[in-house]
Amino acid sequence: ICAGAYLCTSGFDWGLKILDARTVSPKWQRGRGMVQIELTAEGQQILGDRPGLLEVRYANGPIIRPAGVEALPDYQVLALFRTELAEHGSPAGAMTSSPAIAAGRCGEGRVVFVSPHPEQTEGLEDLVEQAARWAAGKD
Repeated sequence: ICAGAYLCTSGFDWGLKILDARTVSPKWQRGRGMVQIELTAEGQQILGDRPGLLEVRYANGPIIRPAGVEALPDYQVLALFRTELAEHGSPAGAMTSSPAIAAGRCGEGRVVFVSPHPEQTEGLEDLVEQAARWAAGKD
């Protein structure tokens, strides 16, 4: 989640490289506030049936795109950002329609990337529990 989501990416020397993703920009300070996300069909299967736009707390989480690491399978988008914050010189337009939540596999394990903070958003706390259940193979 948030800073931990940066850690799972493949675009930094210090990253764990367990998700075939990299950030779209080195400018990480996009801002803090509420944004809207929308679960994809795959996201509704894993995270629960929640149609429509969901307001979620955001605090400078990563904005990703595929990294093209051949040793890792492509990630699956579970939720998309539908609005954005673009402060402190971060590129405008990069956040909207990019993955807010993604899932992937690394070796025999499962990885869940969560850029915003559903665990700190009233009514969305269970998204993290559902993601953890999927990562643990309890789907």
